[in-house]
Amino acid sequence: MTTAAPARSGSERRALGAGMALSLSAVITGVAGLVCWVVAAGTLPQEAVGRAASFVSGFVLIAGIAQLNVGLGLLRWLPGAGGRTGWLVGRGYLLVGLAAAVGGVVFVLLPVGRAAAPGMLALLFVVASVCWALFQLQDYVLAGLGRVWWVPLFNGAFGLVRVAVLPVLGAALGAVGVLASWAAPTVVCAAIAGVLITLLARRKRAEPVPADLPDRRTVVSFLGPTYLATIGTTVLYNVVPLIVTARFGPASGAVFFVVWNGLTATDYAINGFVNSMVLRGSGDPEARPAILRAVGKRLGLLVGSGAVAGIALAPLLLGLFGPGYAEEGSIALRILLAGLVARTVVALGVAVRLMDGDGLGAARIQLSGTALVVGGVLLVPTGLHLPGPALGFVVAQVLVGALVVPSLVRRLREAGR
Repeated sequence: MTTAAPARSGSERRALGAGMALSLSAVITGVAGLVCWVVAAGTLPQEAVGRAASFVSGFVLIAGIAQLNVGLGLLRWLPGAGGRTGWLVGRGYLLVGLAAAVGGVVFVLLPVGRAAAPGMLALLFVVASVCWALFQLQDYVLAGLGRVWWVPLFNGAFGLVRVAVLPVLGAALGAVGVLASWAAPTVVCAAIAGVLITLLARRKRAEPVPADLPDRRTVVSFLGPTYLATIGTTVLYNVVPLIVTARFGPASGAVFFVVWNGLTATDYAINGFVNSMVLRGSGDPEARPAILRAVGKRLGLLVGSGAVAGIALAPLLLGLFGPGYAEEGSIALRILLAGLVARTVVALGVAVRLMDGDGLGAARIQLSGTALVVGGVLLVPTGLHLPGPALGFVVAQVLVGALVVPSLVRRLREAGR
């Protein structure tokens, strides 16, 4: 009895530390992205920004689908991989890279892909899809290898390079420069991270620790359902702006893309805590209720205060992109930020199921939420304009969150026993 509390508090601290690192990384990436779009909005017409946003949403969508949830599997199994760490990481990179290449080619052959990446931009699209997929995977690999604080360092460097090269490339190449400012830094940062990860994996090979890897059946039973959950999140992040652009035009699509980017950056930060819960709670079942309580409190404080500040400052924040963005998007941004509280509850529900190895349960939550959001965006009357899709998002999160709350309450009660 005397050793359980210190061990449990240690698990909580490690989960919070990893969560802070992964969330900080997401915030850095999101802020850098928004700064780049501020620069783009100041140098390009609104419709050109909308077309560039469609290109970016497309390759980020393909990169997300190509993850095959390998990252979450590595996060769960790398700590026990021992001498087979390099083998596991190499297979993960190969699988994700091939999936992104195939997905990128298929996308540019479709009508929506030809519209987003016409002509020679199709080649850049495929390259960007592969590089972004590998860049996303490296966050999980570094965390699984015990280098979680390297993640914000890499993403911070990536963001600085993007912000530095965008004015030069934008002035020289216009809208294409905006796209190149994504692709070029991604290639460089992914290559550097790949070298460091290789060195870390080689060190693991020399450790006299037997590999504790799951069998194929366990891998499939975990990754299959959780991949469905990842698909749900990826579609939510990237398909919604494409639908809005198709329904309301590229100019309004550019405004909604900026607003939606602010939401997804926050959601990535929330998922950083979720991933830390999976990382720390998967191997310590007894600590899971305490981890949920600690992370839930921290997320409630951060998300709640951030949402209030964002709602108050919405016109000022969007005004950085131009008066048209503030005038057209402030109400939508405020509505989306109000829905973040329910979204946090949903994310915690997903985390609990992933800690328990219940990939199918996590998939049900994510897919139901995504289906409700996409359905709402498709069906909302155009007369509501951009606040309409935002309301669809909030209603979906409230409905799914209401279903998740009872299981969270039961788990939190276990933490007090």
